[in-house]
Amino acid sequence: MSKIFDIDYPKLVRLLIPPRMRKLRHVAWLQALTNPVNYLYQQFKRNRDANLYRLNITPQVVYMEKLLNDRYDISGRRIRIKDAITYTAEYLYQDAENKPLYIYKEEENKPVYLFTESEIGSDSVDFYVLLPAGLSYNENEMTALINNYKLAGKSYKIQNV
Repeated sequence: MSKIFDIDYPKLVRLLIPPRMRKLRHVAWLQALTNPVNYLYQQFKRNRDANLYRLNITPQVVYMEKLLNDRYDISGRRIRIKDAITYTAEYLYQDAENKPLYIYKEEENKPVYLFTESEIGSDSVDFYVLLPAGLSYNENEMTALINNYKLAGKSYKIQNV
């Protein structure tokens, strides 16, 4: 935190009183008068620290993981974010459709993997938030937190692993 915002009000009161007036009762009275200002200052510092923390979080994976682990799994830090694996679809046609498809030439000797619709990723998400089993969390709160920091247009899915 910047030194410009570090103010010790009890010390400031003692330093601003002329030396001949620095009696214990007088200093205590002036510190009691500055107590509401000191209370507002403490609230300001807490709010400033919270704002600086929120500003340090970006949509990058490491910062999103840090945010979620700080909020939901401070001791274990087991929450991970993983990119979604998307496979390209290979479309095959029946003979009746009269659309021949050559997957590869025999001399290329490349295997072709065929995936079902669920394996291709019909839900089409951009990333997964992987939560450990047994972690207690409020799904609406976590969704709002992720939506606040993720990039616009990115979709995700929360999964318990």
